[in-house]
Amino acid sequence: MTDVVTSGYTADDLERLRHAFNVPVHVELDPWGSLLVTPVDDDHEVARAELVRQATLQLEAAGHIVAPSMPWSVPAGTSYLMIPDLVVLPAGWQRVGEWGLAPPPLLVVEIASPATRYVDRTRKLVDYRMGGAPLYLLVDLPATFEAHDRTAIVKATGAIDLLVGGHPVRFSLPRTSA
Repeated sequence: MTDVVTSGYTADDLERLRHAFNVPVHVELDPWGSLLVTPVDDDHEVARAELVRQATLQLEAAGHIVAPSMPWSVPAGTSYLMIPDLVVLPAGWQRVGEWGLAPPPLLVVEIASPATRYVDRTRKLVDYRMGGAPLYLLVDLPATFEAHDRTAIVKATGAIDLLVGGHPVRFSLPRTSA
């Protein structure tokens, strides 16, 4: 379950707080400085590691950067500091302001958990679209994929084929949890 603590934290506090909890959690900030704390589970972390590995193998030659846990705040969006499970950035990307990205990621991946499923399908999807990400992949374990682009939603189980920055990518996960 996600807990919200309201204490006016800043993005600079995130790393220190991750260590202070002394338990594996994902920590994000809302626009008002409230912490959003989500427990980490093994299935989520193994799935993220596998998707990062697959993306890196398939996109490395194209010069794209595959980054797990890349903070991004979309200025025209809700202003939440979001930390997707994986982003694919084009070569030459840069920070704009404190947490902006230019150009936007070519792909944003979120792995849903019971605590984040609703936010991943609503607020984050809207923010990523407003930020210019052309492709958003929501992974619901075990191995259900939902890809959103500007024209369609594609759903698949077990594996999904995408076109990321003009390059074909296949993501696959076992149907059972790790």
